[in-house]
Amino acid sequence: MAGKRKISAKSENDASAVTIAAPTEESFPRGGASALTPLEHREISNKVAKDLFASTKTSDASVVADSEEPAKKKRKPSKKSKKAVAVKEEKPKSDKTYIEQLNFKKLTVGTSFLGCISHINELDLFVSLPHQLVGVVPITEISDAITAIVEKVANEDEDEDMEGESTALPNLADLFYVGQWVRCKITSIQTDGKKIIELSLKPSLVNEDIVKVDITPGVTLGATVKSVEDHGYVLDLGVKDLAGFLPLKESKSYIKKYNRDEELAVGQYVECAIEKADARTANVTIDRTKIGHAVVEDPFSRITSVLPGQLVTGVIDAVQSNGLGVKMQGLYATTIDQSHIPASQDIEKEYKLGQNITFRTLFTILNTEDKKIGGSVLQHILELDVPTVAGDKKSDKFIAHMFPAGSFLEKVQVARVNNTGVWVTLDGVSGVTGYVHVSRLADEHIATVSGTTGKFKIGSTHRARVLTYNPVDAVLVLTLQPSVLAEKFLRVADIEIGSMVECEVEKLIDAGIIVKVSKSISGLVPTMHMADVKLTRPEFKFKVGKKIQCRVFKVDLMKQKVFLTLKKSLINSEYPIFKDINEINVDDQSHGVIVAIKNNGCVVSYYNNLTAFAPGSEMTETHVANLGEVFNVGQTVKTTVLKVDPEENKMLVSFINSKKKKEKQAEKKAKLDAKHEAKNDAFAPGKIITVTIKNIKKTHMTLSLPNELEGRIHVSEVYNSFDDIKNPKAPLSQFRSKQEIQVKILGVRNTKLNTYLPITHAAKVKQHVDCSLRLDSEDDESAREIRNIKTGDEFIGFISDIHPAYARVSIGSHTTGTMQKQLASSDPNVCNNLAKHFVSGQAIRAVALSVDANKNTIEFMNAEDPKAPRITDISDLEEGQIMNAVVKYTNKVNGVSVNITSKIAGKAYLTDIADTYTEDPTASCTEGQVVRVAIISVNKERGQVDVSMRPSRIYPDIESNEVKSFEDIKRGQVYEGYVSNIAAVGVFVKLNHSIAARVKIANLSDSFVKEWKDIYKLGQLVKAKIIYIDHDMKRLEASLKKSVVEGSSSSTRSGKKEQQADDSDSDEEMPEVDDSDEEMEEADSDAVQNVDSDQEAEQSDEEEEEEEVSAPAPALNIDSFDWTGINNRVDSSDEEEEEEEDSDDEEDKSKDKKKKKEVEDLTAELNTNAPQTAGDFERLLVGSPNSSYLWINFMAYQLQLSEIAKARDIGERALKTISFREEQEKMNVWVALLNLENNFGTDETLQEVFKRALVYCEPLKVYLQLVKIYERSDKQDKAEALWEEMTKKFGSQSPEVWTGFGLYYLQHSKPDEARELLQKSLKVLPKHEHVQTIVKFAQLEFKHGEAERGRTILEGVMSNYPKRLDLWNIYIDMEIKTGDTEMTRRLFERVASMKFSSKKMKFLFKKWIQFEKAHGTEDDVQRVKEKTLAYVESMS
Repeated sequence: MAGKRKISAKSENDASAVTIAAPTEESFPRGGASALTPLEHREISNKVAKDLFASTKTSDASVVADSEEPAKKKRKPSKKSKKAVAVKEEKPKSDKTYIEQLNFKKLTVGTSFLGCISHINELDLFVSLPHQLVGVVPITEISDAITAIVEKVANEDEDEDMEGESTALPNLADLFYVGQWVRCKITSIQTDGKKIIELSLKPSLVNEDIVKVDITPGVTLGATVKSVEDHGYVLDLGVKDLAGFLPLKESKSYIKKYNRDEELAVGQYVECAIEKADARTANVTIDRTKIGHAVVEDPFSRITSVLPGQLVTGVIDAVQSNGLGVKMQGLYATTIDQSHIPASQDIEKEYKLGQNITFRTLFTILNTEDKKIGGSVLQHILELDVPTVAGDKKSDKFIAHMFPAGSFLEKVQVARVNNTGVWVTLDGVSGVTGYVHVSRLADEHIATVSGTTGKFKIGSTHRARVLTYNPVDAVLVLTLQPSVLAEKFLRVADIEIGSMVECEVEKLIDAGIIVKVSKSISGLVPTMHMADVKLTRPEFKFKVGKKIQCRVFKVDLMKQKVFLTLKKSLINSEYPIFKDINEINVDDQSHGVIVAIKNNGCVVSYYNNLTAFAPGSEMTETHVANLGEVFNVGQTVKTTVLKVDPEENKMLVSFINSKKKKEKQAEKKAKLDAKHEAKNDAFAPGKIITVTIKNIKKTHMTLSLPNELEGRIHVSEVYNSFDDIKNPKAPLSQFRSKQEIQVKILGVRNTKLNTYLPITHAAKVKQHVDCSLRLDSEDDESAREIRNIKTGDEFIGFISDIHPAYARVSIGSHTTGTMQKQLASSDPNVCNNLAKHFVSGQAIRAVALSVDANKNTIEFMNAEDPKAPRITDISDLEEGQIMNAVVKYTNKVNGVSVNITSKIAGKAYLTDIADTYTEDPTASCTEGQVVRVAIISVNKERGQVDVSMRPSRIYPDIESNEVKSFEDIKRGQVYEGYVSNIAAVGVFVKLNHSIAARVKIANLSDSFVKEWKDIYKLGQLVKAKIIYIDHDMKRLEASLKKSVVEGSSSSTRSGKKEQQADDSDSDEEMPEVDDSDEEMEEADSDAVQNVDSDQEAEQSDEEEEEEEVSAPAPALNIDSFDWTGINNRVDSSDEEEEEEEDSDDEEDKSKDKKKKKEVEDLTAELNTNAPQTAGDFERLLVGSPNSSYLWINFMAYQLQLSEIAKARDIGERALKTISFREEQEKMNVWVALLNLENNFGTDETLQEVFKRALVYCEPLKVYLQLVKIYERSDKQDKAEALWEEMTKKFGSQSPEVWTGFGLYYLQHSKPDEARELLQKSLKVLPKHEHVQTIVKFAQLEFKHGEAERGRTILEGVMSNYPKRLDLWNIYIDMEIKTGDTEMTRRLFERVASMKFSSKKMKFLFKKWIQFEKAHGTEDDVQRVKEKTLAYVESMS
């Protein structure tokens, strides 16, 4: 019966427990919902719980009475029932509740915690978790904004060639503080090797399970700053369809106390409390006081909405010695472990069943079948603040800093005991408790711990040592083990550098000896530190277990390593140790160890990784060739500090006894000073003494002075004037050895001997006395010092050294300059062979032409010829002067460049080299040759000098036919000249250095030549006949036709054609000058300034083709314009040409070829029989009245004859004659008329034609043609204004206008304006045009702007359209043209890794292989083929 009663009682209790968990009955089991509110649910649950707890107090009799009926069914209770009764009597009913205590094995991914930051690193955070666990939060798991910054920095590291400013990683120490509370969730658990718990703070992950309806006032959660607004901050709460808003006033207290008075940054993590919530926004606060007191009033609608860190109420339904069981909000089972109940409280006495309790959720495990929620009633967790230390005071310091690891607690009292360990209270500390694991109670194993008896009973006191601290549990992890208490060092940081420690040899390895410094710390004695001498068998001296005395040499806290030394010289050193460079001064002494020997010295190591350098001269007093033979690595040396620089962390030391060295140096210096003083008295400057000549050199004499001193007289100190020198080539020849002479003392100088070396033989110097024979001269040597010399000053100079290009000239014993060979004489033959005509020591009349005191240089000339001009500056040059010059270089096109002096250059054009013209006049000149030249022109402002090498210019008696001025040229005369320029308007022939004649295309040859630019070459000698002279404009027209130059026709004609040809020649000989000659003037001036003719002759392919077919009518190429308009059509604009280059559409290319063929067919008749007269054109137009090509050529023919009005009339005829169906042909004529008015008309006539063209043609095409005309004619202001008008008129429909305008800006160096156009265009263009427009601007950046900006634009497009292979193709083409092979290859790999259709992938790999064949190696090609094969295999 007893067994039956027990079963019934248990069933009743179980039923009551079920009732608490599910307090309502469902009326409709298959569906529907409860009509009760959550609050009503909680009230009913509380009532049921009270009834249940009241029923537990009833007697066993009542239980038996209630269970009599089921008891009658069984006569005997089973043995099992009896055992159950016994168990029931021994265990209280509340033991059935399992109190959850976390450990590493119980953790799962998805577990959420309330944690506290304990350490902040550069790239992660260490977070303390409940139950003495620790997790790590990587920098990428804080917020999406910070993750984006980290990814950007990583990408910048990969693309190191990118320009611009680099992005910095966020400083986590600025965003968080130690002791900050956070909500986190486990993302991964590493069990291999070191156990690591990886966490995330991202609200989108931590708060992902809470529903919006449960975001009610009092709920606290983690959030990140999404944006900063005027009145507050927008926060990311991680809750779907709900954003947080933090008013500024609610952030002030947090910012002031925890954020250094700085605004919150985007991406920063904060803890917040909900104050008010509506459908879309929740107002929050981050005030720490409000967060600590925010209580959740409304029950959570579901258990998954329960987050850690919520301050909630509940009802106690289980009280046990190891913790409490609580129904949170009357709904959800929660446990509170004894470690989160104050140790000073007796759990079973303080807490009662059914009691209401306020606690804070600590962790939640809701992603498993058995859902668990843990809570805490510790005061600092309830307030989300720091624990109290003494009384009600809270420490400003982090508790771990107050009780660092290794510190001792003299008195701790046992407050609570269980089978895992004991809890202790700290003396004088109320908010922090201590915990000692059972394994840390004693050195020996303790099987059980009792709270009532034994050494560790409740109330007993002990001495403990701190191991670590957990801020969540507010627990100091302690040890009571006597061995640990006795240890001197518990952490590596406790070991002081330089201190003596007793160690135990653990084992010997190749690197040295492993020793035990303490029970938990091992150290290393490196091999070089085992002894002062090298040990051959160290294992005999250092046996395992041996106790040895070591000195701590250095400590590596990052790697937790300790290095020690056994060197007796270091252990017993009487000098202070060097371990901090900031505490070291000059002359300080200490022992160090040589760690490296170099050629110029050695590196010495001291304590704490401090090193110094000892120069070779400071290692030994005697010179040693090989320092490695005297010193050894590992040798202990005594050092003296010579120099120390703490900022640079550099130190210089010496091995030599510095005091003795300084004493010897001082003694030696005193002797030298005394000797110098005696000399100074005997040889004072200005004193006259008698000396004996010891030796005579070419530039000086050595003397024997009293007291065995040596004197010296430089040749410049012998003569007062040049006339006194009897033999200029040997000025010292009148003196003899051993001759006694009287000299004047100038001073004493030190000279270095041949054995002088800066370090080892620094003392190898010799003193000599400078003397002078100029006894009566008042001029001292300072007058000839470079600082006192001016240009134009004349001196007696003496040649000291001769070189092929110059000679060294001395004017004083210590003042020397150079004389360029062209300045050595007026005779070029002498200048070209200095060694033959000059000797060392020879005297000359030296004139200073240029002086540079900063560079210590002087340029002299030999003034032997008084008539020779002295050129010190370009202003001294005058037309007609004759002088020497040295050929610098020659050019068959531009002539000869010469140097008059080292700073003044001149130029002789081809016409000024010789009186008789030859095919290559520069052949007579060689580089370095000295020639006579005559100055013919000087431009002082531009620094240009023109010279002539013609003998007739240098020697007036020689006659020549030189063209010296414009007035010398006569019409009809034939002159020789050199081709100086080949431009679009014709060929320019130079008749002299400043006069050039233009030869139009029609006057180049008697016969029609297609490639007329290939007839003549730059620098070619030609004969030209002057056919027109414009004296006002100083312009010449000439003809190179053989028939014109020689006076006879090259081909015979009969009848009317011959007469027409004669008429044509007569017209050519007397053309009228019109406005088109402006280009001639420009080209002519360019030729005079020697501009590179290749650049002047550059024209587009279209222009060259047009010139070829229109050679008989050269006016077609006036102003480089294609009169046909064929190449100026809208579909042939610069922009579309670029697009054609970028596209791979074969069909479009074939169409372009067909168009070109049609143009060739159109001009076939003209090529075979080019029209020569107006009649020829009229006959052709009868057969082809719709040919704009013929009409425009007819206009050009009239313009060649300066018949502007007739050309205009022909254009009007063309518009009336051409059929209205031929729109393009009419368009060509309109373009020709626009060009005509632009070049020969006025702005009014041009606007009139423009407005008429707008009526008959498509307006956009007309606008585009006119803007191109403005650009070609260099009317940039009008072109820019017209582009702006076009963007307003056509900008909303035509992307071409925007790209054309952008190209214009980029070509005219206005990149900023071009980039603004892109933004403007996207505002007005239809959306379907945006992609192509952006891509086009990117192409323009690649070709005309910055390639990097083009990449940036294309990257933005490709991120939105990754599947557009046509756009990828354009990107690849741009990179190929840029020439960056590695960048292109990375782009190919990037595209190839994406998924496209097999047809597109085939195209991509084919293009990649072609690229590698052109720019890569065979290995690169093979690698692409392997990738292609791998793709094919993956598809199959």
